[in-house]
Amino acid sequence: MNTKKFPARLDTLHQMLQWIHKQIKSVGFEVSDLRKIELASEEALVNVIKHGYKNESAGFIELSVVIHDNDKMILTIRDKGLLFNPLKQEAKVDLESPLEQRLEGGLGILMMRQYMDQINYKRDGEYNLLTMIKKISY
Repeated sequence: MNTKKFPARLDTLHQMLQWIHKQIKSVGFEVSDLRKIELASEEALVNVIKHGYKNESAGFIELSVVIHDNDKMILTIRDKGLLFNPLKQEAKVDLESPLEQRLEGGLGILMMRQYMDQINYKRDGEYNLLTMIKKISY
């Protein structure tokens, strides 16, 4: 398991995404799957920073990547922010209405669900644990 801790700030988001990419680039994902992992990760990390830590700079995000039996990647995002289960925060997304009539929010979670094979959340003591799994297709 590869693990690294980052300050929970928007200005470190690029560093976090680069680290994730570095951990998984040689595993065998197609370019389109790498991009999906990056987009889902970005949405999850921004949620932690904006909702878990409310844009305050005092917190950290710990990222862990495990390649399981060379058939799937497991990314865990661990933080001490406010209890925030993004899977329960999903707004009802009306994709039929014009953009100007839609309520804000919900699209990021929808995108995460579509791009990843599995997403799990749990609260472990004072930690939020968001786990995203992507199968490796050969």
